[in-house]
Amino acid sequence: MASSASTTAPTAHPPRPFAVPQRGSSVAGKAYWAMAQRVALTAAAIDCGYIALFLWLGSLPLALVNLGSIAMYLVAHALIQRRHNTAGILLIWLEVVAHSALGSLLVGWDSGFHYYLLLFIPAVVIANSGRYAAPIVLALLAYYLGLRWACDHWGALAPLAGKGQQIVNAIHVCVVFGMFAALAAFYRRTILIAENRLLKQATLDALTGLNNRAHFYTLAGHTLARIQRTGEPVALLLCDIDHFKQVNDRHGHATGDQVLVTVAGVLSRNLRESDVIARWGGEEFLALMPASPLASALEVAERIRVAIEQTTVHHQNNPVPLTMSFGVVQVASGDDLQAAIARADKALYQSKHGGRNRVTVG
Repeated sequence: MASSASTTAPTAHPPRPFAVPQRGSSVAGKAYWAMAQRVALTAAAIDCGYIALFLWLGSLPLALVNLGSIAMYLVAHALIQRRHNTAGILLIWLEVVAHSALGSLLVGWDSGFHYYLLLFIPAVVIANSGRYAAPIVLALLAYYLGLRWACDHWGALAPLAGKGQQIVNAIHVCVVFGMFAALAAFYRRTILIAENRLLKQATLDALTGLNNRAHFYTLAGHTLARIQRTGEPVALLLCDIDHFKQVNDRHGHATGDQVLVTVAGVLSRNLRESDVIARWGGEEFLALMPASPLASALEVAERIRVAIEQTTVHHQNNPVPLTMSFGVVQVASGDDLQAAIARADKALYQSKHGGRNRVTVG
């Protein structure tokens, strides 16, 4: 069996040169391909305007080049939309490389067609590892310098009359500035989305969406520092799902997860936005309640206890009854948070020892 497993196990493959992000693999990957489709459509629309411009300037060859460019961009958009990502992006590359060369050779280097090649630099660096980004950028540089040499050597093969070259150059500068701004906005948005996802992963419990233990300490520290100045009452509520291990053993961990999510929802609906709620352990939840006297905290705990008791999770159409036990304490000004949690834990133990499904003051 071992030898069979070893022969059928998948082998790791080195990354491909010019590896483009895979659709659906990450936030950056999804955004990259959405941007690629927008770029293809935007470029096609811009080329429609260029057709009119070059016909007005009397350059039929460049008008025909832009007509071909529109067709290539539309095909690239269709390929990416059908998940033929590599073919689509390579077609966009081919269009820009060829269009830049034809435009520069026909009208001259100072027309600014070569500016579009510069747009590939951030895309190459973002889409590839350092192993392949540098060679591709160097190849692009060699092509760029070679195109410059060819334009200087042969001159404009079909120059525009009058100030046509200056007009084209000014338009290219405006378009490239706009596209660089759009690229920068795209990468900034992607970074912000990734940062937000990392922040959630670092501060929230993945299952319930409540604060995790580490983030609870941070938020609770800020809250306790504030109440030391104001002197407002603060309560601490620690609760635990009764017989949670039996739920997992009898109904499976998927049902156990459903129970945890359901309980987290009940807690969130019955506590205030100013309360700091966290999943404290496996089936334990903790809430710090600022501006809350002990009597008010007890009323809230009792309300939550009743709400949980009236909540039922179903497993294969069979009800899974829920109850919770609570320990509630008052946090005095200057009180140590760990000591307050220990007192709440002791009160919770008394609720468990006293028959569960009850609230005990610590």
